[in-house]
Amino acid sequence: MIQKIPWLALSLLLATNITLGGFLSALHEHWSAWAVVSLCILLLGAVLSCSWATMRDSFAYLLASDFKAFLVAVLVAFLGVVIVFWLHTFAHLLVIICAFLLAKIDLQAANFSDRQIFRTICFISLLGLFLGGLINYLISTLILE
Repeated sequence: MIQKIPWLALSLLLATNITLGGFLSALHEHWSAWAVVSLCILLLGAVLSCSWATMRDSFAYLLASDFKAFLVAVLVAFLGVVIVFWLHTFAHLLVIICAFLLAKIDLQAANFSDRQIFRTICFISLLGLFLGGLINYLISTLILE
C-alpha cells in the first residue's frame, strides 16, 4: 500500500500549504483568517475529490436556464476583474489548486476511493498550513530573542 502512494504529488501539496501557512503567519492574521483558510481548504478538497461526472452535472445545472447562465456570466466577469486586480494573490491560489489537482489525479491513478482522496488531501493540506504557521512562528521568536 505504501508503494502506491504518490509521494511527489503529496510533497508538493504539503510544500504549497506550508508556504500558505507561513504567509498567513507572517501577516499576523487573526485566528478567524486561519479558520476561513482552513474551511476553504476543506471546501476545495471536497469539490476536487468528487467525481468528474458530478462536477460536469453541477456545471450543466448552472447553465440550464438563461437566468442562471446570466448570473454565472456576471459572476465570472466579476471574478475576472478581481483576478486582474489581485494577480499576485491569484497566482498563489492557482499554484495551490494545481497542487490539489495533481494530488487528486495521482491518488485516483493509485486506485484510491473518493473518500480516501478527500481525507488524504485535506489532512496533508491542513498539516502543511499549520506546519507553515508553526515554522514561521518559531523562526520569528528565535530571531527576535
